[in-house]
Amino acid sequence: MKSNKKPTTELYQQRPWDKNDNSVWLASTISFCRNIEKFKFPGKLEGERQKQIVNALSKALLSSEHLKDPLLMRADELSHLQKEFLVEHFLSQQSFQSAHSNEAFLIDKSGEFLASMNIHDHVNLQLIDCRGELESTWNRLLSIDTALGKQIAYAFSQKYGFLSADFNNCGTGLNVAVFLQVPGLVHIEKIDDVLEKITDDSLTISGIQGNPTEIIGDILMVQNNYTLGVTEENIIASLRAFTTKILIEENGARSKILSDGNGEIKDKVSRAFGILMHSYQIEAIEALNALSLLKLGLELKWLEGITLREINGLFFNCRRAHLMHQCGEDLKQEEILHKRAEFIHASLKNVKLTI
Repeated sequence: MKSNKKPTTELYQQRPWDKNDNSVWLASTISFCRNIEKFKFPGKLEGERQKQIVNALSKALLSSEHLKDPLLMRADELSHLQKEFLVEHFLSQQSFQSAHSNEAFLIDKSGEFLASMNIHDHVNLQLIDCRGELESTWNRLLSIDTALGKQIAYAFSQKYGFLSADFNNCGTGLNVAVFLQVPGLVHIEKIDDVLEKITDDSLTISGIQGNPTEIIGDILMVQNNYTLGVTEENIIASLRAFTTKILIEENGARSKILSDGNGEIKDKVSRAFGILMHSYQIEAIEALNALSLLKLGLELKWLEGITLREINGLFFNCRRAHLMHQCGEDLKQEEILHKRAEFIHASLKNVKLTI
């Protein structure tokens, strides 16, 4: 069974965000939670039964024709930093730090697939998409899920659908999160009005850390509220319709800023540029906030010397675990802040303000 104690090396070879040149759509994650019939949920299982689940799932997934060179990683073989890297890479809403023996992860060389085993459910199958291809990503994950379901008997109820350790995940077991960057709406202070206007009770809106009142990096995370009593098609369609409305509103906000020649926004972009170019050390949140303004400035042609792909890449690559991987060494907290500043300086060395 193929195993590897250095998964970050494998993952870093393929970064899904490297080809993202979208000015608003940063990423989306799509996942299915599944459990195996006749087994208790992970929290109630003894070690030997947990091991049986990992062995059965990994055997099926390692031979899947839908995965590219899949790689099994046992949780007790991973360092804290490697687990943090997985969380960052796949934009996971849960920590993997408490994962231990008889729990495992499986990735493939696309850098887009993650199966987590015995964490909350027997298996969570996830894809990350940075191209805005919500429907095709869902179809791809569905193929992986269907193939696995032919080898593993899923726990399923005619009344409640796919069963989960969390009742909120029963039914389809489909969870989708879309990450949208909306600096235009945030900085002309129209975001609350827009969200109230296009509200959808089937969706939850929050910041990237799940806090509905803290919008870091001007990023909205849009998720489906329900998995029970709705179809997968309904979930995908609702998210697509909502995100399309947000895209239209954000583009309208940017057009208004440009036509008004908004001096306040120009000042914010200029200050963000100064912070990113001249800070000796910088926290991740401060960097994400400033990078969002820089990205807005690029879209409004207020700066040059960088592409959307490069700025989008910076959002992902300046996070703690990714930064430490690039440095190739363990760093103290104060060293991380300085290394992040150095990394950003080097990435922005050709950028010039044109306002």
